[in-house]
Amino acid sequence: MSRSYRYFALLILVVCWSASGFPASVVQESKISPYMLFSYLKNSDSQQVLQVKMTNITQTGEVPLPGLTIRFLNGENLLGEATTDVTGSASYTIGSTVALYVAEDGTWPFTATFDGDTLVDATFSDLSITDVNLEMTLGEEEGKRSITLTATMPADDGVIPVAGDEVGVYVPRMFSLLPVATGVLDETGTVQLEFPNDIPGDSLGNITVIGRFNEHYLYGNVEKRENREWGTPVIKAPPVYRSLWSTLAPKWMVVTLAILLLGVWSQYMLVIINLIRIRMDGLKNEKK
Repeated sequence: MSRSYRYFALLILVVCWSASGFPASVVQESKISPYMLFSYLKNSDSQQVLQVKMTNITQTGEVPLPGLTIRFLNGENLLGEATTDVTGSASYTIGSTVALYVAEDGTWPFTATFDGDTLVDATFSDLSITDVNLEMTLGEEEGKRSITLTATMPADDGVIPVAGDEVGVYVPRMFSLLPVATGVLDETGTVQLEFPNDIPGDSLGNITVIGRFNEHYLYGNVEKRENREWGTPVIKAPPVYRSLWSTLAPKWMVVTLAILLLGVWSQYMLVIINLIRIRMDGLKNEKK
């Protein structure tokens, strides 16, 4: 057996061995490693809401993961469960009668956990929340609009002011909250902020004013909301009618142009078809 033949046979064996083991590593798809965003909200009605968003981070962006069952715990106590919707979001509202477990540092320990399934890996996230109360007062004097925010937290001997923390005023927008003013609470737990006069509202000027601790590392999200006519009325643009001077041309003009273009392109197609026929007839005559 020649040396070149032996080399060729060895190459065939290596290729066959690689091909036999290759599909096992490719066909077996790895599970999705989810990203869990866990947050706490104390809304304007003083309801405590635990919120989760489950996504799969890919090269093209975040993809929501619906249909996943999330368990919410306080310490080791199960509070309840919720299933993620089409946006990958799930929330659980803690009942007002629930006595929450308090850790040694005085915070509420919360955990959101997903146990995993055949497609998605298990994951969890923790939060430690300090309870805080936020009050908002709106006022208007001499054309100036002011917002007074006061923050306190419960203590053994009553309530104490929250001092030195940043708090803000927001208005809702389509996908997020727009900050319009921020300030730092003084030693009495109070800050007064001015509301701008150029924030667009609805057609009547109505707008939702939100005082909020936004993603605070101790308090989470705590907010108060109130509707006021403090926005600039948004005037809807009149409907556009079809005319020669508008962006929408009259229908008769669109139809006429379509007919003319159809006629031109039909002539092009007719010329191409005739050229092909002439070429085919020429080939037939050459064979004769």
